[in-house]
Amino acid sequence: MAAPMKRVVYALVVVIAVAVIASGCSGAAESEGEVVGVVTEVTGDLTGIESFVVLDTNGDSHKFTPGDGMTVMGAPASHLRDHVVSGEPVRVIYHEGSEGELIADDVVHAGD
Repeated sequence: MAAPMKRVVYALVVVIAVAVIASGCSGAAESEGEVVGVVTEVTGDLTGIESFVVLDTNGDSHKFTPGDGMTVMGAPASHLRDHVVSGEPVRVIYHEGSEGELIADDVVHAGD
């Protein structure tokens, strides 16, 4: 193989390797955030919460799905129902799932 041809093959191999590495690193990271507001709705039964809605201070509703290991002020997730009744505000720390859903990681009293 002639020297110029070897350089072309070598350059193609390098370009392909860089493209493969770059494509593996381009996955979108989950975004994180928090919402402060009052719990207006809790869906589920006594043994588990399927979802809950928080109305923030701007009047926007946010529907959350509990994440694995979600904590609720050191109490069972059903404690969120108490906040529907009391209207005491909460702070929800969450991340956005791959399909845009809001997944709650932690729920604390708004003042904490």
